[in-house]
Amino acid sequence: MIDQVRRSLLVVTYDGVDITADVSPYIIGFAFTERARHGESDELSIAFQNVDQLWNNGWWPERGASVSAKLEVENWYQPGDAYRIDCGTFEIDDLTDSGPPSVFVIGALSVGITSSIRGEEVTRAWENIKLSEIVGQLAKKHGFNVYFDSEYDPIFDRFDQKKQSDLAFILKIAEYAGLQVRLSHGKLIVYQDSLYDQQEIALTISKNYDGYLGHHFRASSSDIFTACHVMYLDTQSRRLLTYQYAPEGRSGTLERTSVSATGTTTAQMIDQKTRMVIPAKTITGQKEEDVSISLPNVGKVLKVHRRCSSLAEAEKLAKSSLRNKNRRELSGTLDLIGNPALRAGMVIAVNGFGRWDTARFVIEEVTHNWSKGQGLITQAGIRGIMGY
Repeated sequence: MIDQVRRSLLVVTYDGVDITADVSPYIIGFAFTERARHGESDELSIAFQNVDQLWNNGWWPERGASVSAKLEVENWYQPGDAYRIDCGTFEIDDLTDSGPPSVFVIGALSVGITSSIRGEEVTRAWENIKLSEIVGQLAKKHGFNVYFDSEYDPIFDRFDQKKQSDLAFILKIAEYAGLQVRLSHGKLIVYQDSLYDQQEIALTISKNYDGYLGHHFRASSSDIFTACHVMYLDTQSRRLLTYQYAPEGRSGTLERTSVSATGTTTAQMIDQKTRMVIPAKTITGQKEEDVSISLPNVGKVLKVHRRCSSLAEAEKLAKSSLRNKNRRELSGTLDLIGNPALRAGMVIAVNGFGRWDTARFVIEEVTHNWSKGQGLITQAGIRGIMGY
């Protein structure tokens, strides 16, 4: 008779030594969290029963030591199948001993306490350099492999790093450019998440699926912007121009302010109700046309004042800035009986939830949580995919 009992096993390695056989009888729970959120690390925690006081004596783990884990499951969806989640390698940064009952918990991060990228403050001026070059230099300095995936790679005339760790500085300049950063298992990843949102739907989660346990969805209008204005100086015409990007309306370049040879300016009028520029004309080199915008009754306009070398750069900055502000418009969580197929960054759809079915979602965070009492439970934190 075929064995149909679901099984899960955590394979654990400590400083390169496989300790699975020794520690498995003591494991009472573990959680692996994988994140695709700006500046956040993956996490691993393992809970052990400690009645014999092994962990706070001879088995005491060292903070800063490496621990790797692989989650293996069998007979999960049908008899005989097998799946493995390679959680990666982590650095131990937290030890907890509590009782009764006596429990010892090891907490670890994918970017741990031994890396100076997050702890050592630096003051430096960066001049005439691309964002990707800054990332590459700092990654090499700290021994990280770098992965830069963005169509937008601005050149900075000058950007000051003032008493900041290199990680904090990378997060700051990436956010300035509207990009995302992940540090994961020896890799420094800087990416344009809109490129990944264009992936095909990997799977659809149905409310009628037997692994569904619960959900929480939210649609928010708080701090959501309907358009973005980026002001930049057109060096040929000597005009301060405003590029407007509006996902649900008309986008284009608006003439904001003219700059004379003496430096005097003539400002356009501002709509006192919407606080938006009343446009004069498009700057396209083609036939002029009316660029008046029909605005929604609610919503705010995001205004960005940064140097751009061209209209194309202003457009990219407007889109990425608006995405960063609006990414929480649709969000939620899904609770499921352990689903090892779910990974951070995956694009999914849902079914059986009414209007929520019309949206596509990306998994920003997924936690696989196992305990002796409940077995394996998966929770996915999701956000709605924006069409820009």
